[in-house]
Amino acid sequence: MNKYRDPKTGRYVPSPANRTQQLIKTLYQAFDSFNKEFADGRLPEVIITIQNKGRSSALGWFGHGFWQDKLTTNTVGEINLSAEHISRGRHGCLETLLHEMAHLWNAAVVDVKDCSGSQYHNKNFKIAAEMFGLKVTRTATRGWAHTSLDEKASKAIRRLKIDEGLFQGLKRRVSSPKVKRYASLVVDLEAMKNIESIKDKLTTSSGKKVSQKHVVQQALQLLNDYVS
Repeated sequence: MNKYRDPKTGRYVPSPANRTQQLIKTLYQAFDSFNKEFADGRLPEVIITIQNKGRSSALGWFGHGFWQDKLTTNTVGEINLSAEHISRGRHGCLETLLHEMAHLWNAAVVDVKDCSGSQYHNKNFKIAAEMFGLKVTRTATRGWAHTSLDEKASKAIRRLKIDEGLFQGLKRRVSSPKVKRYASLVVDLEAMKNIESIKDKLTTSSGKKVSQKHVVQQALQLLNDYVS
């Protein structure tokens, strides 16, 4: 029995797993369609993934030869869409797909470098991105990295007639990292000299005099209790 129901419409919907499978299938179909329309089918096949964006704010990425095919000994490229940004909708996600396809074109077809290790996109990327129907604008720190849909790409997406719900129905939960609090321990060397005289006056509950080590441990414990 289908237990997944849209509370707004009251209609039953496919399970999240089923919708994710359809989403991946749709991304491959979009890749094939864009490859044919913008690159005359010259792009090699890639593995499309939806993964955690990691520490960066990347909407996606392209990795040349990220996968190794042990059956054929060939390497395979990867295009990833960041899981945390899938809910942007079809236009946003497919714009990212086209952006990464431009990187694939430069790496696998024309063999030119279009991006540095610091993610600075040069004019080679701009040329390829415009070929894939994107508008390209320059940023202060990342070069020609900002892209948006041009009319050619927008029309190509409309022709695909993709279900918008595949992109907006699921949103990956992001767990906020725990913020560690730190405190500085400042040691007064002059005061440390007086510990011997202080500890002589201190006694434990058993009547024994405390050691210097015990005094320091107690101070550290108090500090830990304060910042916890």
